[in-house]
Amino acid sequence: MATAVPGFWTRRNSFQARHAVLGVFALMTVFVLLTRDRTLLDSHSFLRHRYAVIPWLMLAHGIPGALALLLGMFQFSSRLRQRHLQLHRVMGRVYVGCVAISAPVAITVAIALPHVTLTMASVIQAVGWLVTTATGLYCVRTGRIQQHREWMMRSYPFAMVFVVVRTINAIPAIARIEFGAVTVVWSVIATACFLPSFVIAWQALAASQRVVKVRPAA
Repeated sequence: MATAVPGFWTRRNSFQARHAVLGVFALMTVFVLLTRDRTLLDSHSFLRHRYAVIPWLMLAHGIPGALALLLGMFQFSSRLRQRHLQLHRVMGRVYVGCVAISAPVAITVAIALPHVTLTMASVIQAVGWLVTTATGLYCVRTGRIQQHREWMMRSYPFAMVFVVVRTINAIPAIARIEFGAVTVVWSVIATACFLPSFVIAWQALAASQRVVKVRPAA
């Protein structure tokens, strides 16, 4: 019994941390929807005029991207995966399809609406999202389930960039800084690139340490 308690608490703490992060991100998403994206409904808004030259491209990018953001949250649920495996698979296929549409269109949008300092950032984000998702798909198709989960953990942060960047840039102190928005974009994309691998590595290290502790006790 003594060896079961640390494992129990580790799983419980991991569960709480994961859902706390997703909960904060859900609040950030609602904030962005209410403070920025809702202005798209106003025909006189800045965003409406900015995207007026490429309305169909924005729809092709925005709708699949929003759906991927929503579905990605549920894909991290162990309960959903264990109790409703088929639903998990269907949602995963839809997520991959949304990425396959939204990411390439994002590159087209970045070229159509050029921003000297952010065009390449959009390209890197889109390519990273595509590569990590495609690798996760390859892993699950070849039976590498653990690697599939790890690559999907790398995929979703590239989708999260959209919301995180807009939340941080809404902070008045950031908005007043010259090139503050550009700095935030590049910083968040860089974090999306390396942070998931850092978390995965530490999870593996923690798991190996638990195994080492359990063996002497056994």
